[in-house]
Amino acid sequence: MIAEAGYFDKQQQTEEALRDSQRELLALFNAIEDVILVVSAEGKYLKVAPSSAPSLYKPPAEIVGKTVKEVFPPAFADYFLHYMKQTVATKKTVKIEYSLPIGDQEVWFEASIAPMGDDNVVIVARDINDRKRLEEQLRQQAQDLEQTLQELKQTQAQMIHSEKMSSLGQLVAGVAHEINNPVNFIHGNITPLHEYIQYLLKLIELYQKYDVDNHPEIQELIDEIDLEYIKEDLPKTLNSMNVGTERIRQIVLSLRTFSRMDEADFKEVDIHAGINSTLMILKRRLQDIEVITDYGKLPLVQCYAGELNQVFMNILVNGIDAIEQRNSQLTLAEIQANPGKIHVRTELVNSQWLEIAIADNGIGMNEQVQKQMMNPFFTTKSVGKGTGLGMSISYQIITERHGGKLDCHSIPGKGTEFIIQIPIHQGK
Repeated sequence: MIAEAGYFDKQQQTEEALRDSQRELLALFNAIEDVILVVSAEGKYLKVAPSSAPSLYKPPAEIVGKTVKEVFPPAFADYFLHYMKQTVATKKTVKIEYSLPIGDQEVWFEASIAPMGDDNVVIVARDINDRKRLEEQLRQQAQDLEQTLQELKQTQAQMIHSEKMSSLGQLVAGVAHEINNPVNFIHGNITPLHEYIQYLLKLIELYQKYDVDNHPEIQELIDEIDLEYIKEDLPKTLNSMNVGTERIRQIVLSLRTFSRMDEADFKEVDIHAGINSTLMILKRRLQDIEVITDYGKLPLVQCYAGELNQVFMNILVNGIDAIEQRNSQLTLAEIQANPGKIHVRTELVNSQWLEIAIADNGIGMNEQVQKQMMNPFFTTKSVGKGTGLGMSISYQIITERHGGKLDCHSIPGKGTEFIIQIPIHQGK
């Protein structure tokens, strides 16, 4: 009897220890925030622990005994069952991330799906909402930093470009001024020089009329200098000089028009004068290219004249480069059959906007290049032939400085057209 009593005492102690262990285990389960689920291979919930987990999709009483498809929306149920079946088939733990609507918010979970026996899986799901929120904050901060970096790069590029253009403008304006003075001096003296020469020619005719040329020495000089030729050619020479100086004066005017880089305020200007001045400066490179100007009737436009001229310069230079690149791939006969052309068109869009279109029949650009061409430092030109700033700065000048639009349409092998739209009056 004593032995039997001892046996029962020992059994009672064991049972008490087991209950203590179970209570400890239950307390441990209740203390953790992870959700532990035991699910059959068919997707039926067998056990849920702990019952107090705040991130349970539904209370355990509404889950145990039901299938995944009965508990969750169809799309999520299929997603979960796919990985459960994968775990059962491979006997390997799978980790997934997913979100569920709990209360009034979307809660993110990280779950490990591990095999449990032959037909069941155990799922340990952890609320990672705080981590996701932190990741989103870090991602947003990274985006903000990247945007700030790009803005700094653009600002730096614009400052460098603006400084260069300001220096170039001052240089061009200075050169134009220095050239203008002596050219005006020469041009202004051609008219009286022409009159003086006419007087001298009349005097020579009078000498010849009164037979003074019969003097042997005079006749010898007349024959030596070919007086008749001089009388015929001298007016032509003076006229040629007049055309040349007038041409230089027009070039100087174009330089002065183009060099308005440091004008800080909006001014009403003639857009066509700016385009013409740019074409004049590029005339040497346009020798073998046909330039077609189709100007509409435009009013004076409020703009930063120098900056807008720089946009025209950048686009026209790109067009010339594209035509030269195209020509390098053609035979002489093909070039003669389809010579390089640049078409400049202006027109009023409505009472408040105007449009300037500059098109070329150069090599053109593919879609990928078109998408990147306005990015700072992007260039398709070889090293030393382009900085990748021209179109980026042009885009900023049109869109940010003038509140306008700059679009590009291009077909590889056919050509490119840039379309600029700006308001006629700023602030409207």
